[in-house]
Amino acid sequence: MSRQSAKKVQLAIIAKPGESFVMHNQTVLVLVAKRKEYREFPSVPFPDNPCSNFIRCTTTAPAPRRRRRTKAEMQEERAMKKVKGILSPDESKAQILQVNDIRTTTRELYNSVQFSPAYSHCVTTPLGSPNPVSPSFNLPPNLIAELFQTFRILPQSLHPVISLDEVESSLRLASWNLASLPSQLRLLAHIIITLASFFSTNAVIIGPGGYGPEIACIALSQGPLKEAAVPDLREYGVRRKPVCYQLWAEALWLAHQEGITAHVSRENAVSCWLLDFLECRFSGQGISTYAHAYNGHLRCLAETNIGALPGCSADCPETAVLYRAYMMHDAVYAVTNRRSIPFSHNDELLIVGQCTTSLEQLLQTFVSGASNKEIFLSMNAFTSNTIRVARESSERLTGVYARRQPLDETFVGGHFISLDLLHSILLAERGRALRAVQSSTESHFLRSCVYALYITWGCLVLNFYELLLDRLKDSSLVDSVATTDCDAQERLGTYFTRVRHLALGAAVEISEALRDVPCISRITHLHCGEIEKWAKFLLEESKTMAKGVGPNRLLRALECYRNALRIVGFSWVDHSGLVESIDRHIASEMPDDASNVDCMTENDYTWNLFPSMQFVEI
Repeated sequence: MSRQSAKKVQLAIIAKPGESFVMHNQTVLVLVAKRKEYREFPSVPFPDNPCSNFIRCTTTAPAPRRRRRTKAEMQEERAMKKVKGILSPDESKAQILQVNDIRTTTRELYNSVQFSPAYSHCVTTPLGSPNPVSPSFNLPPNLIAELFQTFRILPQSLHPVISLDEVESSLRLASWNLASLPSQLRLLAHIIITLASFFSTNAVIIGPGGYGPEIACIALSQGPLKEAAVPDLREYGVRRKPVCYQLWAEALWLAHQEGITAHVSRENAVSCWLLDFLECRFSGQGISTYAHAYNGHLRCLAETNIGALPGCSADCPETAVLYRAYMMHDAVYAVTNRRSIPFSHNDELLIVGQCTTSLEQLLQTFVSGASNKEIFLSMNAFTSNTIRVARESSERLTGVYARRQPLDETFVGGHFISLDLLHSILLAERGRALRAVQSSTESHFLRSCVYALYITWGCLVLNFYELLLDRLKDSSLVDSVATTDCDAQERLGTYFTRVRHLALGAAVEISEALRDVPCISRITHLHCGEIEKWAKFLLEESKTMAKGVGPNRLLRALECYRNALRIVGFSWVDHSGLVESIDRHIASEMPDDASNVDCMTENDYTWNLFPSMQFVEI
């Protein structure tokens, strides 16, 4: 080859002095003796019969420069690093082999779900749940491990009947392969990752676009609704819907195949409870057939085997509090949606025992300066009394049968007293939570409890309000001269005025408790449907110039509900249009000096909500 046609190369390896000639890919590389430097020489053909001065090179060519990674690829790498601490060494080696094709897998998985036939039909069911389809979505083990850890963030993970450590241990033994698990355990694990997918930020779930910095900021905040600017996260709920619905549809198929409503086991009980949460979240029916199956499983397990349910004994008071807390949620949620409570009083006694503490005794406990642990244990009495009030309300006031009967005015008076006592306890509990900010762990837990208890009490108030409003409307349609008792009509109007005032106060107080929520998972996966109801109620009342609430405090409460709905949209698609409606109302009612909205005084609200209490910014 001539010198003119030869190409020049740059030597990229280090050789020892004295090696005069080295052949590398038919290129002569010459090292200047006694000087650790290289010169450029033209390429020449490798001779057929090289002389002894030529040495065939056995080294590999230098690797090309690595291309810059995209944002989605860096997020995938961070997720894999998280999983590396979860997997065993052998499992980690297996995961390293998947690093090269993880990006391709992500796009293939997302595209396969995006155009899945199941998703195209999943929104047509009357209850809003997808049509069951056989499992075809093969998640990589590292994503399953990540979703499992995401589930631990959600409030559903605290249910005492769920043994996450046992499920995780089985998944480890199966190398995080769901198909290798026993059928009931596989279903439970599948439902767990399905629920976690509604909160995940993995690119497989929310799409290749990844997420912005606002997610990290709001996720790490200890008071997400206290941030100066709460981002609108509703686009993520839309983006995750195809994958989440696909996983949900597969979970329903597995549940039907397993017959979880008929076969009693602890795993099936948990699966029924989680599926009931998903179905009620979209249907708004209050309870589903899964709720009745769940309570039937618990009843059967408690009756036949004392040790079948963890913590159902007198020596586990902390676990009893958790059991009753979830039972309280199920009871109030059923009553709010005009459904019968799915468990009986005998079921409650069978699972968590009897509680004899009255509301008056409980109030004395809160105002006597008890410790935080004593306050937490006293929640057993609060939840027990709340379940009792909800059951009495359903049977004698707000239930379907009770609504068809004349108004029980004797019970109405006692119901007002019970709601007022619960409210007084909540005021004391919220004061304790705000003063506990010195301990971050206790503050986090207490503020979460306060919000859950506030919105549970608020559900009873709002249900009472809707009942009297319906009766007032029905009475106005009847000929008042011929068939209506004028005194009864006047008393009904008095009851309604009182409960309306109570509901307005509850709406504002719940917004304040909501502002103290320590993390976004308590907003997206706990009573998110009630947030929408209270936002609607307060928006309608604000349009009628509600009395009893100052305009500044009203706008502040509406702003809090709007921001909460923006965060709820991170997990669930928002079809209500409430965010835009509240924005328009705030824009029309906002005073010229917008800063006045945040400068509240006690005169803005005629009912002193929190006496001798300041709002502590965290």
